[in-house]
Amino acid sequence: MAGRPNRSASLQTAPLRAVEPDPAAVSLDKVKAILAPLDRAQKSKLFELVQAGHLEDDQMTVEVGRLIVAMLNGPRTEHARRIWTGWFDPVMLRTDQLMLAESRPPGCMHVVDASAWWFALLPHLRELAGRVQSDIAARASEHPLDRVLASTAAADWAEELRIRSLAVLRQRGVAGPLLATANSERLTLLRKRGLAGVAPLSMGDLAMLDSMLEHAPLWKGAVRPRETIGILHAVSEMAEHGSPDGAMHYALALINGSRDPDQALALHGMSPGPALVEAAVGHVQFGWQCLRQKLEDLHLGRPAPPQLTAGETVDRLQERAFRWYDALQGFGVERGGRNWAAVSAAVGRVTGLVEGEVVPVLSHRLLTLNASTSARPLIDPVRFINGFNHRLRRRGIAASTNPWLTAIGEHLAALFRQIGAYGREDALSAMADLCELAEEAGYPIEVTAIDKTLLGIAERALRDGRELNTGESRLIERVVTVATEERRRCRWWVSGELVSLLDAAQQRGIGPAPQ
Repeated sequence: MAGRPNRSASLQTAPLRAVEPDPAAVSLDKVKAILAPLDRAQKSKLFELVQAGHLEDDQMTVEVGRLIVAMLNGPRTEHARRIWTGWFDPVMLRTDQLMLAESRPPGCMHVVDASAWWFALLPHLRELAGRVQSDIAARASEHPLDRVLASTAAADWAEELRIRSLAVLRQRGVAGPLLATANSERLTLLRKRGLAGVAPLSMGDLAMLDSMLEHAPLWKGAVRPRETIGILHAVSEMAEHGSPDGAMHYALALINGSRDPDQALALHGMSPGPALVEAAVGHVQFGWQCLRQKLEDLHLGRPAPPQLTAGETVDRLQERAFRWYDALQGFGVERGGRNWAAVSAAVGRVTGLVEGEVVPVLSHRLLTLNASTSARPLIDPVRFINGFNHRLRRRGIAASTNPWLTAIGEHLAALFRQIGAYGREDALSAMADLCELAEEAGYPIEVTAIDKTLLGIAERALRDGRELNTGESRLIERVVTVATEERRRCRWWVSGELVSLLDAAQQRGIGPAPQ
């Protein structure tokens, strides 16, 4: 058509120019790819070398230095918050178990709590926090953030934030709104962490925040000791050269971190006081709470929060619960005393659960066990209940000597004979499990020399030459012992099955030599 330009012609005549990549950017990408596999320590060392001028090109020194800094610092941007919460690093809980305590021991400052307090205080510190943020961000653009946070400038900012925070906390009328804001922020942080049912912060927690901020310079930069002697030394030094209250905050934090009754007893022996007694009672309550909820999870289908026990076995939880209970005497907590009601209630909830719910559930499983189901999964639970009751009786706490019904023993014995009669390939293993289970229940299964089926099962296992497990070996040894006694008692006549079994046992080196 007339008057319309020929676009195809103009495109054909215009030269196409490829965009040349920036050589500097390409070089930095290559450097970044080389640095990526290095760990933090290696990157830090490399930054030192770059800063020392080991690159010939000044521009590349600047660019590579910034690249390494960016890789070291990562996405961390809340610098003011990090500087403020740094006051609590030596006393802060980072594991979640105690957050789920029904009665939280004293001295618990969790990482979530510290962040919630910061967000509650932030509106009162807005201008100062902004200046801290800008200054630290500027410094972190040229240097690794860890070095910036360890600098004198950061320490000065931290002190100013601490002083201003204390001033806010001590203003009249601020406590209620501050606590409400902290709890609101805390709910959001808890949800992100997957924690539910956590008790809210209280006025007591607000008072603890004030006290911790006041004494925080005492433990700044302290590294938590691992050994008891190191803990005693650190707390003693703080009490002597600083403040007994600050030293107690630190001591309680160490106990909450380790949950070790021996360390708590050692600290109480060095510096006895009501705070450590309260901590001991709190940890007794929490230890028995963990055991209770684990048992509910295992046997009653009431799932416990995974953070509560952090994968610990029921045996380990039982051990800790009893260790804290046994430690109470060292704290002066006696039966009938002021703190005993809380202890008795915590223990009573577990004993009531075991007797009223766990044992009936296990008893039902025992009575409904049949030839097609394995007895093995029931052995450890029954053994646990027996051991638990034995521990209670040793401590003068009422517990059944045998919570298992006689009908259970009769049922297991009948099942033992039934499995033998079926001629199953795994008969020996199944019968061995039943023997072990019956013994744990307090009703050992009788083994006799006239049980030709059992003699045949034992002989076949011996002649097969396969390796026997512990339960199978114990059952065969019982059978051989009974057969040997029978041969001694009836010297002039014994069954062919018995003679054949003893011959097989002799070939495997089991039982006494023939006379």
